[in-house]
Amino acid sequence: MTTVLTERLRLFHEPDDLFALVSDVRRYPDFIPQITAMRVSNERVDGEVTDLTAEARVRYKFVTERFTSQVRADRAERTIDVGFVAGPFRVLENRWRFRLLSDGSSLVDFYINAAFRNPILQMLLDSNRDRAAQVLVNRFSAEAERRFETAGDPGLDLGKEIDALG
Repeated sequence: MTTVLTERLRLFHEPDDLFALVSDVRRYPDFIPQITAMRVSNERVDGEVTDLTAEARVRYKFVTERFTSQVRADRAERTIDVGFVAGPFRVLENRWRFRLLSDGSSLVDFYINAAFRNPILQMLLDSNRDRAAQVLVNRFSAEAERRFETAGDPGLDLGKEIDALG
């Protein structure tokens, strides 16, 4: 069984800034306390698309693990896709989508599908399912607040914007 976590939220920053923040995996240990180290290898840039391999060391409560993922960041499309390479997972897929709203703010869609090989780790993930995606997205949001200027109109009708985006 896999655990699927999704978040859709509006952030008051430009989508290009948010894309740059999330695609800069080297800096994750600076603002995500659970990521204690990050190593990037096999980085290739082809125009607007960057492919790289990222090896992260993660600590949560009493568990420390290391895993490797393949990251594809498409600046023109403002998409980031992450796939599992090695580590404690059976399945790991992660997607970020950043869409420009008419007022200059961003609609952010976050998706992760994960399953651990170890049933104890899977139980830990399942028991924190509702909180896990929110905590991660909140870390990125807080870092965006720290780094970037605010964009957007709080009075914007988000429902109409989402309908217009399709």
